[in-house]
Amino acid sequence: MKKINYTLLIAAGLLFFNSSCSLVVDPPSEISAEGYWKTENDAFLGLNACYAQMPAMDIWDEMTTDNAHSHKPWEGPYELIQQNGISTQDNQGYGFTDIRIFNNFIEKVETVNVSEELKARMRAEVRFLRAFSYLNLTSKFGKVPLITSTLEYNGPLLQRDPVEKVRNFILTELEEVAMILPTTYNNSFLNEKGRITQGAAHALRARAALYFGNYAEAEKSADAVIKSGQYQLFTVISLNAAQQKEAAELDQFIDFEEKGIDRDAFVKGLFSYESLWHNENANPSNPEYILTREFMAQDDNIDWGRYVYIRPSQLVQGYSSYEPMQDLIDAYWDIDGQTIRKVDPQQRQTSFAKITAEVEGLDQNGYIAKVAGMDLKKDAYMKEFRNRDSRLYASILFPFKGWHETDFGTFYYRWDPKWSGKDGNESWTGYSYRKMVSLTPYQDQASVEDYPTIRFAEVLLTYAEARVKNTGWDGQAQEAFNKLRTRAGMPKAPTALGQAQALDLIRNERRIELAGEGHRYEDIRRYGNDYASKAMSGDTQAPNGDIVVKKAWGERLMLMPIPQAAIDLNPSLGQDQNPGY
Repeated sequence: MKKINYTLLIAAGLLFFNSSCSLVVDPPSEISAEGYWKTENDAFLGLNACYAQMPAMDIWDEMTTDNAHSHKPWEGPYELIQQNGISTQDNQGYGFTDIRIFNNFIEKVETVNVSEELKARMRAEVRFLRAFSYLNLTSKFGKVPLITSTLEYNGPLLQRDPVEKVRNFILTELEEVAMILPTTYNNSFLNEKGRITQGAAHALRARAALYFGNYAEAEKSADAVIKSGQYQLFTVISLNAAQQKEAAELDQFIDFEEKGIDRDAFVKGLFSYESLWHNENANPSNPEYILTREFMAQDDNIDWGRYVYIRPSQLVQGYSSYEPMQDLIDAYWDIDGQTIRKVDPQQRQTSFAKITAEVEGLDQNGYIAKVAGMDLKKDAYMKEFRNRDSRLYASILFPFKGWHETDFGTFYYRWDPKWSGKDGNESWTGYSYRKMVSLTPYQDQASVEDYPTIRFAEVLLTYAEARVKNTGWDGQAQEAFNKLRTRAGMPKAPTALGQAQALDLIRNERRIELAGEGHRYEDIRRYGNDYASKAMSGDTQAPNGDIVVKKAWGERLMLMPIPQAAIDLNPSLGQDQNPGY
């Protein structure tokens, strides 16, 4: 399948930033603004340079929440935010380089010798990317300067525009570009699959409106995506050999007959959810991928996050930098799809110590042999992981649970019962990610599997939440919600729920369905200060009782600080700093 070539040489990127561009592998010795922006290929390469700015995996934001953790402070101030220690010395994304690149393209493409129809479409693609950037900026910083033209380097210093102005700009831009963009592309030159579509514009607008609390527009835009018929949840029809082996072992964790669980639906739900990020499923043809960040096995167009940072270090060359927290594991439903299990931390520590004593000192091979003969169904600690939501088993590597489908061998256990204190590349939380971990064969510590920047599951959750806010827990809200449950092999939601009960249900479903994808940062804030304070206060422990992080919420964390580096360049920002900094 033809892919968008995002390849950017540093020199070419700088030339584009200064009003001219080259994306060829061997650029000419001289490129000038006067000689560029003439041909169709100039426009094509310039547009690809804009696509190179598109976000991909966003687990970094999630590590500032109660879902995930990073124990390496040099990789970012994530733990500082969890502890309410963020300051103006840290920059959580306050910058406008990509906005300048987008504005430059929108202006310069006017001079290119292509049809007006193609120019309009290309401008619409870049206007989408600009709105996306502004959504991320205003979500983090509230007021930001709204820049829609390429400014002179020595131009006047800008003030921050009101939040409502920025939000209205985002919603208006996305509504307008949705009327210009095509529903699909034919994969020819200038029309590669993976480019921004009408559906992507509606989906991003639904996300933005939900974040802004504009539920009428969120429902409207999400409904447009659903009714387009262009997208559906990804499902597997059959299992490969590795999945069949794991499915045969699930009796150690699921009482299918006793709980009345459809085994086939549950198993396929687990692997449908896991597989949508992997191998041949990770491309723009996946019906769940509304917007795709593509990667290729060449130059620097690769994804380190999924191949190195979220992978466990034991045997598989990962850094264990980004690790799921106990708070997230506790959020996964029981198999009834309604109950959230409560476990006393002291009881967990005691039962964990007992089971890990059985495998103390074993290497991976010894561990595999020992666990194979253990009756995990009877163990007190492992009862925490019995009869849980299928997405738990697809998302988390937890103790004593095997994983057959990997790129680094035929079998893997999350191993070493002590975890924390070993070295910098061990998970401190007692868990590692399984969800989104790349299964691409190892090549230079990077993944080349494409990543769904927006997927249909998010749109269904947005629609359900907005519908409940606007109308209530009616048949349409339930239908959207239950599509996710059906895909996961989980029971459908109760039909008789009040608005508050329905919102609680959707919020937790959203948390586990979108876990690791970056949405939790915005979600805990838009749910309000009381919710955030409850979620982001208190100690998070590993199963062995070690304190991973002492969470401390402060209302100032509703927004991130304008960084001192920006204030140094524009001192007036110091008089308009966000509250509490």
